Amino acid sequence: MASPKGEDKRHRIVEAAVTLFSRYGYKRTSIELLAAEAGVAKPTIYAYFEDKDSIFRAVVEAVCVELLERAEAASLARGAVEERLAAMLAAKLTRYFELVQASPHAQELVDSQGRLGAEIVQRTDRAYVKLLVAVIEADEELDPSRIGLSAASAAQLLLRAASGAAYDATTTVAHRKHLGEIVRVIVAAIRR
Repeated sequence: MASPKGEDKRHRIVEAAVTLFSRYGYKRTSIELLAAEAGVAKPTIYAYFEDKDSIFRAVVEAVCVELLERAEAASLARGAVEERLAAMLAAKLTRYFELVQASPHAQELVDSQGRLGAEIVQRTDRAYVKLLVAVIEADEELDPSRIGLSAASAAQLLLRAASGAAYDATTTVAHRKHLGEIVRVIVAAIRR
């Protein structure tokens, strides 16, 4: 088990990588830049990570853990089901919009994610859909079967539709607004 001081350094490296990958893309982010941004020596990076690929996977893992934690917190919040579902979708999709879509290196980051972090993203997506399904099933006002859907297919529909929230969104505020509109329409369709 790593010491708290060691975990702090590792965390600083990962946070620096999040910033730099978004700013410069995967290819242009060097270990030297990471060391400078994290405030550590280059050998310190290699004490925690084998190479840049392993740093990128750690970034994908950290972002996925963060979005699942935010989605779970939103699922447990008080408020209307539309608000909770919109907040859950924002935890995943607005965060992704902030990190990737708003970056001038979006395609490179998506390609790198697919190449280096696909299994992490797939595992996270499965856990995320389970959270959406649980919220839909727990709400007595919702009945997806009235329009021929199961809770799981309604969750998938929400996720697919919400993936389009980035269309013509130029800010995170606009992205969240689009998510809210999408959720309101779908929830209205599955409400008893």
